[in-house]
Amino acid sequence: MKKIIPILIMFLSASLLLADYSAEVEKFFQLYASQRYAEALESIYSTNRWISSSPDTVRNLQNQLTGVQGLVGRYCGEEFLGAVSIADRFVHLTYLALHDRQPLRMEFQFYKPDNEWKIYSFSFDDAIDDEIEKAAREAIAGGHP
Repeated sequence: MKKIIPILIMFLSASLLLADYSAEVEKFFQLYASQRYAEALESIYSTNRWISSSPDTVRNLQNQLTGVQGLVGRYCGEEFLGAVSIADRFVHLTYLALHDRQPLRMEFQFYKPDNEWKIYSFSFDDAIDDEIEKAAREAIAGGHP
């Protein structure tokens, strides 16, 4: 019983940490799914006053995200690929945004300097297939002498 309590506490505290920034990501994808790309980015960046104080940077990203939609096709959903956390203060989340023609990789970085998580960076690209191909080739080549 003594071993179960610390494990339960660790699980609950990890869940609470995840909930702080996962709600922001969920809201982003809800707006994104309804083709409100500019609002999705405004929403995610609203957690960090330093980024939101440079509207040109956010506007440029909004234009890029809106512009790529015609190339990738209809949005079909997203898949969580993984997370990397550093000292419970910085987390990097990777998602695959599923579209008719091809997926987009979306990466969110959150930083917790005090008691609240803030977006640190958001990026997207369509190069995940290149990385998967390279990893597959390395795995195959690594299996043979």
